[in-house]
Amino acid sequence: MKPKEILDQARKLIAEYSSGDPDKWWYANRYVFARLQLDERQTKTAVKRRLLDAGATCHVCATAFDSTRGVHLHRLDADRGYSEANCVLMHPECHQKHHAQHSREQLPGTCQALCVKESKRYEDKPFFYWWDISPNEAERLDRHEAVAFVQKDTGYRCVLPTPTLKLLLTPQRQTTRGAGNWGIKVLKNRPNQLAFEPGRGGEAWLFLPVVWATEEQPH
Repeated sequence: MKPKEILDQARKLIAEYSSGDPDKWWYANRYVFARLQLDERQTKTAVKRRLLDAGATCHVCATAFDSTRGVHLHRLDADRGYSEANCVLMHPECHQKHHAQHSREQLPGTCQALCVKESKRYEDKPFFYWWDISPNEAERLDRHEAVAFVQKDTGYRCVLPTPTLKLLLTPQRQTTRGAGNWGIKVLKNRPNQLAFEPGRGGEAWLFLPVVWATEEQPH
């Protein structure tokens, strides 16, 4: 089977499971999406461990790692998957410099792969993390393939495809903040979900299961 046929089959099975129930469809769709992300994360973790065990040094500065914590995995060829042959390790700051240089080399107006949004940690609130998206920012999301929501204190992130995120940024979920910002949080009792605020339209909270990963970039 080709990838498109696999996708069509998965959609068919989800539709059969939900039998027209939008809540069951949403849950099944998010469940499959989150587990596939987890599969990829486990593959990346295994590749990183094998590279570390082999004594790999930073691909950028060529120095050894003082700790295995926070080491970034980077794919040399973005069109290929995660394997020891296609992956290298980098210090976080070296990885950031690498991508900054890569971004500067891109032509003006080209689509950037990832939009990164960071949140500090809140200890005195009913939520741990909080990101706001303004209407102007929402309009610019089409310049990116995906959006990364980053926990600034830990470096953990989850990534949502831009089309998926924009479907959730409905007028009913706009709040009274700013020009009608959308609020996205991680509630303390739902640490593995993104919580979309009800907004001024009286909608209920919407929860999206996600997988948190340690890599700063998707490569």
